[in-house]
Amino acid sequence: MKTLYIYDSSVDYQPGLDFGVPTDVFPLKVYVNNKEYIDKVNITDEEFYSYCLSGAQVTTSQPNREEMREKLEKYSKEYDNIYVVTISQKLSGTYDTVSSIVKEDNLKNVTVLDSRSASLKTTYVFYRIINAAENGIKVTQDVVQQIVHESLLVFTVSTLEYLERGGRIGKARSLIGKLLKIKPVLSTDDDGYTVSLASVRTMEACISKMREITAEFAKKVENPMIIGGYGVASMKTYLDKLLEGFKVHSIARIGPGISAHVGPEVFGLAIGRGLI
Repeated sequence: MKTLYIYDSSVDYQPGLDFGVPTDVFPLKVYVNNKEYIDKVNITDEEFYSYCLSGAQVTTSQPNREEMREKLEKYSKEYDNIYVVTISQKLSGTYDTVSSIVKEDNLKNVTVLDSRSASLKTTYVFYRIINAAENGIKVTQDVVQQIVHESLLVFTVSTLEYLERGGRIGKARSLIGKLLKIKPVLSTDDDGYTVSLASVRTMEACISKMREITAEFAKKVENPMIIGGYGVASMKTYLDKLLEGFKVHSIARIGPGISAHVGPEVFGLAIGRGLI
């Protein structure tokens, strides 16, 4: 049976990496001072980071609905099964839009799956979905929910401004963070919401806490798989310290679709059970 796997561009993965199966992408739209770009198509990561650091107003929106419809209708005739993996429904309307297209067009061989996360953790979930399906498992949202539960995203940002602007952290909490210069250790929960794991005062303490959380989680899973990621180049040094001593699968750049919501000064990792 021929199976196609589609993801949206919130999936951040190491350049040149091959998933080993037929794939396609639904690119998100990003806006810089109201000018529209197609995520990872006509704007590079570095260009986007530069805009952010210069104070530009940045936002995102879902992939183009009609382009998604055209692709899904075309692929549904060419493949036996199609899995579409999206950013968390709690963070974007992409899942709902794709689901409505599938229902309206009665595309019975298309399965839409909510990754319940974004960026590196969605990448991990995508790998696990491919691995399960290629081993003969019919992947459902319940299967994805188990994958989500068996994995963890740990990241930090230099400023809470972007999360506050997107309504993912309260203004009062953001103000306290700014006044105290707190370094947050963040994650997403099993429902796909952004959550805080800890707060510390220095970057060294932040990295130490992230390593501690990662090491504890690694004890719970078999053959842990780690995907690291960072935004602007200055974050790479911090990421290297975070990953030191861990077996790392790959390292990605955090693209515009995600850095618009967390800021370009971001780094972290996703960890979960290794592939079979």
